[in-house]
Amino acid sequence: MLLGGKRVSKQKEAGTRKTTSLVLGIMAVVIIIFIVITKNPFKSMANKYTILEEQKDVLKLDSLQDTYIGINNKQIIKVTDDGIVAYDINGEELWSDTLTLDHYIVKQREPYIAVANKMGNSITVFNEKGKQGEIICENAIAYFSINKNGSVAVIESLGESHIISAYDQKGHSLGVKRITFTKDAGYPAVVELSPNDDLLLASYVNVDKPVLTSTLIALKTQKPKEETKDDSVYGIQQKDNFIYEIEFIKDSEWVSIGDKVTTWYTLSGNEVSRKKDLFSQFNPYLVKTSPYGEGFFPIISTANVNQNKLHRENVLSYFSAKGKEYFNTKLNEAATYFYADDQGVIIGEKKHFIGYNKMGNKIFEFTTSLNVSKLLYLQDGKNAMAVTKDKVILLGPKKEGE
Repeated sequence: MLLGGKRVSKQKEAGTRKTTSLVLGIMAVVIIIFIVITKNPFKSMANKYTILEEQKDVLKLDSLQDTYIGINNKQIIKVTDDGIVAYDINGEELWSDTLTLDHYIVKQREPYIAVANKMGNSITVFNEKGKQGEIICENAIAYFSINKNGSVAVIESLGESHIISAYDQKGHSLGVKRITFTKDAGYPAVVELSPNDDLLLASYVNVDKPVLTSTLIALKTQKPKEETKDDSVYGIQQKDNFIYEIEFIKDSEWVSIGDKVTTWYTLSGNEVSRKKDLFSQFNPYLVKTSPYGEGFFPIISTANVNQNKLHRENVLSYFSAKGKEYFNTKLNEAATYFYADDQGVIIGEKKHFIGYNKMGNKIFEFTTSLNVSKLLYLQDGKNAMAVTKDKVILLGPKKEGE
């Protein structure tokens, strides 16, 4: 009896220890969730979101000057014909660089920004520390893109022929170069470097064939960096589909966006999924990407592409890297603005702006009487920046009682 009593006592003790561990585990999870929510007010519980309001004017802009404003790694970036300037969120200048620009083009993929003149022959690369390098091409630059490493893919125009090539952030060739003639291959519409700099992807569009044809070409970069005229890894052809955008959702998975078909691929060129008639209202573009999770590809689409933009019914959809739609919502009004990064998206509907996180939860709203052209996330998780023609405004949570 005594021995039996001891066994029962030990069983009770074991059960008590398991219950205590379970309770402590649940408490730890609750504490972690509380910390995450309190540290980032944008990411609140379901059905709760932040109302943003104007806090203060941060920068004054020349309304007569063409100005690009972006957010890069907690810095405000301003590009004009005179060059580039970086400020902190209070409007204090951090660094600047003088450039001679007229019709400039800015491409941003955090933490890098590339600036060039339209049809010029040089591209300057910056990050949060300032200038990193310059790419000099022999011919006019018709198109360029930048990846998260600061590496740049370029289309050079020679009239009846084109060159596509790639460079690192310092301006050194990545050893890939392809020369084609428009009469044979068509013209390259878009080029994009993979996040690991291993592949250069290009979409060639040929309108001289009986049916418009887009051909996706993947070229291997060379290590050591020895240029070759053509080092194709694979080619993919799509008929009756104008492919005008290539986006990497993750480091090893990408999507081609066409006027009739959107297709998901692995880095090796295997098709994963495709969607027909996913008419994009805006070019889907992630200013900052994340290699984690199942992938995040947001797109604003419309069912009737021929209808006036202001009267179209728009739908915001999220797709994974496998092409699976996991969130969609019908917008109240036709979208007039779209911004996306690794935090989520911001949708503008005239003077009303809504932010959604990557799970599809509404995280903030902002309504204004001003002519706001841009609304941008700040990485502190509680503020945003609104841009008008003549100023940049810091936004924050509306105070209780107002």
